[in-house]
Amino acid sequence: MNVAFEEVVKQRITQLIEQSKGLSVSDEYGQCTDERQQQECVAWITAAQNAVHLVLESPATPYRLTVDRIASETHGYAISRAVGKIAAVLENLMADAGSGMLASVADQTRAEVFDDFLDHADAYYEDSRKNEAGVIAGVVFEDTLRRICRKNGISEEGEKLDGLISALATQGKLSAVKAKRARVAAHVRTKASHAQWDEFGLEDVRATIDFTRELIEAHLDG
Repeated sequence: MNVAFEEVVKQRITQLIEQSKGLSVSDEYGQCTDERQQQECVAWITAAQNAVHLVLESPATPYRLTVDRIASETHGYAISRAVGKIAAVLENLMADAGSGMLASVADQTRAEVFDDFLDHADAYYEDSRKNEAGVIAGVVFEDTLRRICRKNGISEEGEKLDGLISALATQGKLSAVKAKRARVAAHVRTKASHAQWDEFGLEDVRATIDFTRELIEAHLDG
């Protein structure tokens, strides 16, 4: 999730928390005051669940597990209480987002996804299917590099890979040797994306896979 989109989702969660104050009100029996409120509570829970899923990609995170569990329960007219429960979860979610904890969770989740893709690239490499391996490895390399830039406050939107590599080197996040290796990977990414298959070799793909794994381990995994 890019920075701009992430901010939009956070704004939406803030809006949902504010809306919950009216929807979570119950009568003396702990139920909605009328059918309209019940319907609005159903819509609110769906929107809240969607927002949490957008923020947290992994279905195993406690926030998602809790919200999904509450949303899946049968509430009837007591659904307003479910709104209150989920709103409390959203408030804590936003608190963790503000402290940077969610970014760490997102990075680790993304690292796991990237690792799966690189396994596929490895399999193609072992079969000497250079083109397929190059495409996958190049995509994962670029996404990894851009995520590292965002993590370190480097604006990456619209920027080319070479400029981002230079920016990371300037910050000391990449040594001169690693910057050189990064440019090899960037070359594979560029040529593979334009189907210029003769412009890179199988050894370049191997270098891209290995270096991308190193970046993930050093900057995203943990």
